[in-house]
Amino acid sequence: MSAPPHPGHTSDGYPPSGAYPQQPAGSRGRTATVIAGAAAAVAVLAVVGAVLVVVDVLGDKSEPAPPAAGPSTTSPAAPPSAAPTVDGAPPTDLRLRDDSSTITISWRDPSGGAVPFVVAGGRSGQKLGAMATIDPGQSSYTINGLNPRVDYCFTILAVYSTNTYATSGQVCTNRGTSAAPR
Repeated sequence: MSAPPHPGHTSDGYPPSGAYPQQPAGSRGRTATVIAGAAAAVAVLAVVGAVLVVVDVLGDKSEPAPPAAGPSTTSPAAPPSAAPTVDGAPPTDLRLRDDSSTITISWRDPSGGAVPFVVAGGRSGQKLGAMATIDPGQSSYTINGLNPRVDYCFTILAVYSTNTYATSGQVCTNRGTSAAPR
């Protein structure tokens, strides 16, 4: 029988079992970080989902369905818990600065920097869509790359919770038709 080819190895050339730890040091910290990051991502997606529902509610200009015939009740029916409701102070003093292909929107924050906002906008006369989520404490947003010959409208939503929001009025550009190509 001959000696192992390398010190610390068995006769077949492999290190003895148990020579390497099964779990690298510090992997528990990385696992906790990954789990925390995933939880944060799920929370952000929940808020974004709620905001998209709110924007969809804003864009629905159809008339509400008439109440169903039936016995009258003394108290109004509670709205479904999943439907967002309008509650809280809306953003005020909505202003628009039109620099042709760039528009800056600013507003007064009714929450004193406590709530995030959603900027909704689109072409004048069309359904508005969510354009950006703005962090608490911010009260302006700039949109770049717009068509200088098209009018746009914007509104701001203060998001008080996943089910509660308040909407500003709407502000629109007024570019006229003089810029139309010949």
